[in-house]
Amino acid sequence: MKNVLFPRFSDEGLWTKIALGIILMFVPIANLLAFGYLYHFLKNPRYTTDGGIRLDQWGNWIKLFTGGVRLILFLATYVCVACGLSIAGQWLFFLGSVGHLYAHWFRLFPFFLAILQPLLLTALFVYQKRERLRDMLNVARCAHYLRYIWWPMLWPALGFVGLQTVCGALYGIAWFAGFGIVFASFNELLRHFGERIEETGKS
Repeated sequence: MKNVLFPRFSDEGLWTKIALGIILMFVPIANLLAFGYLYHFLKNPRYTTDGGIRLDQWGNWIKLFTGGVRLILFLATYVCVACGLSIAGQWLFFLGSVGHLYAHWFRLFPFFLAILQPLLLTALFVYQKRERLRDMLNVARCAHYLRYIWWPMLWPALGFVGLQTVCGALYGIAWFAGFGIVFASFNELLRHFGERIEETGKS
C-alpha cells in the first residue's frame, strides 16, 4: 500500500497524463480511450530501474479504444454478477418479498462489488496474457493467483467502493483514479509474490 499510495513516479508528464484521463472519463464514447489506457496499464506496467512507475504516453488511439471496449465488457459482467448475487441474497434473506427486494437489494451490492473485485482482476490478468476468452476458464490458474492476492486486494477494493460513494458526480475522477489505484495495487502484489507464485505454480 505504501508503494501504491506514495509511488515513486519517474515521469515528467505525469499530471498531464492523469488529467487527460480524468477529462476523457467525462466524455461519452471518448471515455473508452481512458478505460483503454487503464486496461494497458494493468496489462503492461512500466517500472524504472529504481522501482519507480512510468506511465505510457497517450497515443495509438485504436489500441486504446479496443482495450477500453474489452475492459468495459469485463466491468459490465462484474457489475451484473454483483447485482445478481445482491438480489439473490436479499431474496433469500427476506424470503422472496418483492417489496423488500425493491427497497433493499442495493444494500448488499457494495459488499459483492468489493469481494468480487480480486476475482475480476485475476480473470482479467489471465485473459490479458493472450487475450483468449478460454484462458479464463482455467479455474486452477485463477485460483492459484487468488490464493496470494485475494485478501490483500480486499483493502483497495473497499477503498474503490468508498471513493465512488464520496465522489458522486465527480465520477470521472473516481473511476480513473480509483481503477488506477486498484490496478497499481494488483501489480504491486504480483511484483511482491511473483517468485513465490511461479515456484508454487510449477510444483
